[in-house]
Amino acid sequence: LKARARSSRDLHREGAFVPPGPPGDGPPAMIRGDVQGGGLAGGMAPPGGGSGNIAIEKLMKWQWAFFGGACLVFLTALGTIIHFLREFTFAPATFFFELCLAAFGFIMLVLDTPLPQVQKHRHITALRMQIYKFALFMTRFSGRGMWYLFLATMVFAALWDTGINPFLGVVCTLYLSILGFCAMGKGARMSEKLNRVRMGINNKGLAAERYVSSGPISTPQFKMIVESVTEHDLFNDDELAYVVSALSFSPHNEGQVTLNEMKYWLNPGPPLMV
Repeated sequence: LKARARSSRDLHREGAFVPPGPPGDGPPAMIRGDVQGGGLAGGMAPPGGGSGNIAIEKLMKWQWAFFGGACLVFLTALGTIIHFLREFTFAPATFFFELCLAAFGFIMLVLDTPLPQVQKHRHITALRMQIYKFALFMTRFSGRGMWYLFLATMVFAALWDTGINPFLGVVCTLYLSILGFCAMGKGARMSEKLNRVRMGINNKGLAAERYVSSGPISTPQFKMIVESVTEHDLFNDDELAYVVSALSFSPHNEGQVTLNEMKYWLNPGPPLMV
C-alpha cells in the first residue's frame, strides 16, 4: 500500500491521470491541473500563444474542403450579382436574395480561410469571435453540415432557377450537398462516441472533480479519461483535438478542458453536438 501511494504521488507530480483503484485504496483519481498548468505538460502551449485556430480548423483536410465550399458560394453570389447589374433586370427580390448569398459566402470565407496571416489579422479575428459568439453551430461538424446543405439550395436557386447557368448550378449544388452530408455524418459519429464517454462517467457516479482539480487538463490527459472509462481508444489525434475544442467555452482554448467545462459536459441533458 505504501509503495502504491508513493507511485500515485509520483504520477500526480508528473501531471498524469491515475486510474481509480478499489474503494478505500489510495487517493481518488485526479489530474493535477496546478502542475500541468493547462499548458506545461503534454507539449501544450501556454494560454494566449496558440495559432488562433477555431474548432473545426483542427482538422486541416476538412478546413480545405469547407474553404472550397465557401469559395463556390461567394463566387456564385458575386457572378449572379454582376449578371443582374449588366442585364439591368428589375428583380429586387432576386437581387436581395443574391446579396444575402454573398454575405453568407463572405462569412464562410472568413471562418474557413486556411491562411495563417489572414487568420491573425485583427479585424478577421474580431469577426471570427463574433461568429463564434452568435453562430456557434457554424463551428461544429453537425451545424456546418446543415448550413452547407442550406447554402446548396440557395446556390441551386441562384444558378438553375434564374437560368444563368443550370449546369454549373448542378455541379456546385452536388459538391455542397456531398460536403454537407459528410460533415453531418462525421459530427453524428463523434457526438455519439463523446456521449458514450459521458454516460460511462455518469453511470459510475463520478464527478468532474475526480478528474480535474484546480487547473485545466490537456488533450493527452482527456484521452486518458476516455480510455479509462470506455477501455477503448475512441478518437484519433485529430478527432480528439476537435472534441476538446468543442467542449471549450472559448474559441481559443489551446487544447485544454477546465473544471467548469467538464461539469457542463457531464450535466444531464441532450448530448453535446460535435
